[in-house]
Amino acid sequence: MSAEANKALVPRYFRAIEDADYVAIEALLADEVRFRLPPSVPDGAELANRHDVMRNIRESIAGLYDTRVGLHPEIKHLTAKDDRVAAKIAEFHEHLDTLYAFRALFEPAGIVAPEDVTWLPDASGSD
Repeated sequence: MSAEANKALVPRYFRAIEDADYVAIEALLADEVRFRLPPSVPDGAELANRHDVMRNIRESIAGLYDTRVGLHPEIKHLTAKDDRVAAKIAEFHEHLDTLYAFRALFEPAGIVAPEDVTWLPDASGSD
């Protein structure tokens, strides 16, 4: 794809996040997607495949966020060259005030320990 075609994927992804359109989100992710969540919160983990990343997205959004309000990602700048876009969908890094997120999202949902996080992959490899 051209740089402009690749650049157009990023706003589509963020629109899908905002609309909680899980089918569109999954279609836009790279096959080898990785999602790193800070270890200071109960769901802190590194997810290394599309299935686990999508499970995390589906269950954490539905379980922690008010879907009537939605998430509102903002794209300030995109830069593309060849097949590279500065915000290319290949890896997630969640950057936020983890203590605030814990108190605002996890505690009200009754999630205070890693065992309470139902959407993380089972260490044995089963769901």
